[in-house]
Amino acid sequence: MKDAVLRLWRNRYIRVAAWVVSTVLLVLYPLRHVNVGVDLWDGGYNCTNFRYSGLEYMDSMWYFATWLANGAGSLIMKLPYGATMLGMNVYTGLIVSIIAAISYFFCVKKLRIPAPLAFVGNLAAIALCWLPTSALYCYLTYLLLLAGICLLYHGLVSGKKIWLAAAGAVLGWNVGVRFSNLVQVGLILAVWAYGIFVHKKLRSIAADTGFCILGYAAALGSMLLFLSLRYGLGEYAAGIARLFRMTEDAVDYKPAGMISEMLRAYTENSYWTKRFLLMLGGGLLVCLPLPGKLEKGKKCVCVLLAAAVSLWLIRAGFNYRDYAAYDSIFGPCIMVFQVMACLAAAQAFSRRETKENRLFAVLLLLVLFITPLGGNNAAYAGINNMFLTMPGFLWLGYRFCRERKNVLAFPVKCVIVVTAVFALTQCAGFGETFVYEGAAGGRGLTKEIEDIPVLKGMHTEERKAESLEGLYRYLQEEALCERECILYGYIPGISFFMEMRPAMNVWGDLRSYGTEYFQASLDKIGEEIACGELSPAVILERRHGEYLLTGEADGLFYDRQAEEKLQMLGRFLQEQGYEAVYNNEKFTVYLAP
Repeated sequence: MKDAVLRLWRNRYIRVAAWVVSTVLLVLYPLRHVNVGVDLWDGGYNCTNFRYSGLEYMDSMWYFATWLANGAGSLIMKLPYGATMLGMNVYTGLIVSIIAAISYFFCVKKLRIPAPLAFVGNLAAIALCWLPTSALYCYLTYLLLLAGICLLYHGLVSGKKIWLAAAGAVLGWNVGVRFSNLVQVGLILAVWAYGIFVHKKLRSIAADTGFCILGYAAALGSMLLFLSLRYGLGEYAAGIARLFRMTEDAVDYKPAGMISEMLRAYTENSYWTKRFLLMLGGGLLVCLPLPGKLEKGKKCVCVLLAAAVSLWLIRAGFNYRDYAAYDSIFGPCIMVFQVMACLAAAQAFSRRETKENRLFAVLLLLVLFITPLGGNNAAYAGINNMFLTMPGFLWLGYRFCRERKNVLAFPVKCVIVVTAVFALTQCAGFGETFVYEGAAGGRGLTKEIEDIPVLKGMHTEERKAESLEGLYRYLQEEALCERECILYGYIPGISFFMEMRPAMNVWGDLRSYGTEYFQASLDKIGEEIACGELSPAVILERRHGEYLLTGEADGLFYDRQAEEKLQMLGRFLQEQGYEAVYNNEKFTVYLAP
């Protein structure tokens, strides 16, 4: 049977057909949910920034910190149907398709990972992309990071320094996508690791490093030159300076905060890690006595132990079956990270491995560490970017299981297999079910929106659809969509959905948007109204409007700063004579006379 399969696979037409089918599936799979989910948070916020891009609408800090991402989104908005949620989801979903396709071809062609493992790994990585694809500052980051890794790997293995310079340039441009991508300069460690693996002289390693830095500096310099000509270098410097000061309020954006959050994710998973260690330790205790004897019996006991621990994990909820929740994939993915890190570290330090395999292991470890440092989502950022780590885990695990014949390696094989089975099973359910809405998994997303042009064809929860359509009808009847808007609450997407230009930052309650800048924006709007400008429409999430009436917070705010800013807005409404003119289940609209 095995020989027949091999003969079939050697057939040229069969291989080509398999490549075509695999690539098509990887391209189409990210588009499975393009018409499901109406996210008022990150999805709508990014689309608002794309639709109303520029310093006249956006806070300079975030505009410059995500400049290339905003520019790419603005270009997408100009494409056919790009200014609709459905169109935006299709176009940005294709960026995920490109990431998966590049990873697939890199894994198979350059790393020599078997095509089925590379395909399954990338399919699972797509399934784990929980963040809306319109968050281009993340997905363009992953695309350029992957491209940089591919170029860096090729440059080191081929010895052609032009590719090292190209890798540096790509990583330099990635700083324009998201300023915190500066940490990706850490990939330079791979240059030094590879130099040690192949016994290069220090001068040669320094030369390779210099070419990477040259490309990196050229890319950064070209961006700074353009920004200084377009906006003035002082404007850019002021925005970035505010980004650094912002961490005083949003401590989770500090490097130390990002690292501690990442480490905490691993300690929070210690319950499951201990169970896997029990499987491993119990298997080693079975296999250690009587070396060279009763090996089949020892393996059978290990399999029974693995089955017993797996049943224990299932009964304890390790394979959490509510696939609309993050809990369904958090534990299994953390176990993938832990097992992969151990296997990659062993491969990186093994002198029996080829220099290419050792380099790939180092790159996997760097990606695993660097990815969470770009934002405040801790390990969830790593879960959202497993386009190399998941195929890498499957490949390292497959090689370990195939090559290690010693019975003492069998307990490790059991851990690898159980981790892979749990992870891939959960990925399948999560990828089919999860749709991001309001930082959580949406449920009951069956109601189609028909009356709002930007959201036409999208499906969401029935009560949300009714609230959005009710708000849109009111705004249209009162001809308010032509006005600018002030938003507060977790509703930054309203500006894009209702096609209303923002008068200030549309997500004012973010911790990164400090109270002094919030008040300064309100003061500026007040001055414009005093000069005869048309007062903006103010739209609040209804519970925030109720707070202004009653003063009852009832868990409404996640920190004191958010409450202070809403109180500032309340004083602004009183001073300008605003009154509530419309209410529905979700929104409250205020207008000045």
